[in-house]
Amino acid sequence: MSYYKIIKGIRYDRRLLEAAEAFTKGRGESRISLEEIQDLHQLATDAGKITGLEWRTLQYIAQEFNLTEPAKKWITAQFEQNSVGDLDESIKRIIRSEYGLGNLTWAIDLEEVKRQTAGHARDFSSVLRSALEAFLRWNQGQLSFSAVVSRRDLAFDQSPNHEAFLKKYLDKGQLILLPVAAEDQSNLDFDVPEGLDFNTFWIFGLQIPEFFPVQFYAFVLRDQPGQYSKGGFSRKPDVETLAQRVIKQYAQYSYLKWQIDPAEVERQLAILPRQNFGNALFYAIHEGIYNGESSFSFRDFIGNEVWVDPDREIADYQREYIESGTLRLLSTADNPAFTVPSNFWPGTEGQWVFGLEMPRKTNARFVITVARDLEEASFNDGFVIETMSFYERVQDIFANEFKVDGLQLVVNEEHLPEVEFEAQRTQFGPDWRRFSDVLRQALNTILHDYIRPFSVFNIVKEVRSADVSRENYDTDQEYRDAVRHYIREYLKTGSIEFLPIELPDNNPVDGELVQDHWLFFVLLPDLSDHGFFVVLPRWPDDGQQGYNYGFN
Repeated sequence: MSYYKIIKGIRYDRRLLEAAEAFTKGRGESRISLEEIQDLHQLATDAGKITGLEWRTLQYIAQEFNLTEPAKKWITAQFEQNSVGDLDESIKRIIRSEYGLGNLTWAIDLEEVKRQTAGHARDFSSVLRSALEAFLRWNQGQLSFSAVVSRRDLAFDQSPNHEAFLKKYLDKGQLILLPVAAEDQSNLDFDVPEGLDFNTFWIFGLQIPEFFPVQFYAFVLRDQPGQYSKGGFSRKPDVETLAQRVIKQYAQYSYLKWQIDPAEVERQLAILPRQNFGNALFYAIHEGIYNGESSFSFRDFIGNEVWVDPDREIADYQREYIESGTLRLLSTADNPAFTVPSNFWPGTEGQWVFGLEMPRKTNARFVITVARDLEEASFNDGFVIETMSFYERVQDIFANEFKVDGLQLVVNEEHLPEVEFEAQRTQFGPDWRRFSDVLRQALNTILHDYIRPFSVFNIVKEVRSADVSRENYDTDQEYRDAVRHYIREYLKTGSIEFLPIELPDNNPVDGELVQDHWLFFVLLPDLSDHGFFVVLPRWPDDGQQGYNYGFN
C-alpha cells in the first residue's frame, strides 16, 4: 500500500489520515479530542521534525475532521508557532481573495519555501502572485495555458475578457511548488522537466485533470520581477494514449490514423535525455503540418495548389486532407515503404522525423521534422516525395484525385509540357512550383470559379439548368457541388493544354501574359464549341485566385 493518500490531486500522509478516521469512528460524538490531536501530532513527528507533507496532512485533518474546541485551539497554536498557519493564510488570501480562485488547490510546503527563500531578495507572496500572473497573462507558445484553453473553449477568442476564461480553468487545477531536491521531486505526481534552473527561478507546476497529459509551468525570477510560463506533455502516458490525446483531443482529428511503434519511440527517446515524445508529436501536427510556413510545407501545398473555393477557408481543406491520411514516425530501420531523400536520417540524433500520406486525396507525401533538443520549437521541412514519372503523375491526378479519367493532356512535340514547365519555372518563377501542383490548381479553378460570367462553371450551369436548379437544394454549397458533378462529366471527354512561352495560336483573348501567369487552354466538346482559358497568377497576392473564361 502506498505511503501517500491522494485527495483531489494532493498527497497526504496515509498513516495520519487513517489514525484520524479511527479516532472518529464508534466514539459517540465522532470528534477528535485534545489528547487525540496531540497523539496525531506526535505520530507526525519524525526525529523531532515534522515534514511539509505531514504539516499539510495535519492542516487537512484540522479543516475536514470534527475537532473539539480544545483540540482546535491546540493544533492552531502549533501551526502558528511553526509559521505553518501564516504561510497557509497568506497563500489562501492571495489565491482566494486577491485572485478570486475559490477551488484551486495547492501543494506548497513551508520547509521548501524556507529553503528556496534563503539568500534571495523576493518574499514568497510576491513570488506566488508572479506565478499566477504568468499563467493568466503569458500567451506565447502552442502549449501555453492560454493557448490550450483557447483551443478547448471556442468562445475564448471572441471574448474581450480572456482572463475570465483562464480563471475558470485555472480554478479547477492544483498548483505545486516544485522542490529543488531530486528525491523530493520523485515523490510528486507531476513530471519535473530535466535541466531546470532552480538557481535562477522559482518553478511552479499546474495540472488540471481535463487537460492531462498536458502540464503547465510558471518560471519566476528569484531576485527581480519577471516571469513566464509554458506547457508540456507528461512522460507518464504510453505512446498509444499520447497519440490518442494529441491527435483526437487536442488537434481534434477524428479520422487521421497513425503508425507509431512504441519500441521505436523508446529507441529514439534514448538519443537525448531532454526529449519528450508527446511534445514532439504535438509540434509535428501543430507546427509541422498545420501551421508550417515553409514554401515546401503541407500548408503551402494546400494554399497554393488546392485551396481555390472562395466559400471555404484554407483550414477546411487542410482538415479534409489530413483526416484522410496516416501519420508515421519514420526511422531508417523500419520504414522502407516511406522512403525519404538521403539528406534526411530519420531516427538519428538530429530530429524526430514524421511522414504524412493521404492516398485517398493525393499521392503527394510529406516529411515533417521536429528538433529533438528544443521543447518549444520545431522546424517544418515538409516536401513532396515523387514516386511516379511525369505522365504517370498527370494520369494519377486526373483519374484518382479529380475523378476525371478520360481527360487528355495535350502533348505538343515542339513544346513538351514537362520541358515547357521547367523553362517557365526557370525563366519566370516561382522556382519551387511543380507541374503537378499547377495542374491541380488549374483543375480546381475549372471546378470552382463561378465568378466569371463565361467560366466553365457558369456555362455548365446554364446548359444543365433543367437538371440542376438552385431551388432544389438546401444550400449554395450543395447546389454548386451538383454543378461540379456535371463539370467532371464534361472533363472526362475533354482536353487540357499547358500553354508555352511562345503562343502562336492560343493567345488569351483578354491579353494575359505568360510572364505573369501559368496558362492553360481547355476544350470540352460535349459541352460547347467554346474554348476556355485558365489563368493562374504566377505570383499571387493575398486572396488573389485563379480564374477561367470561355470564348467562341
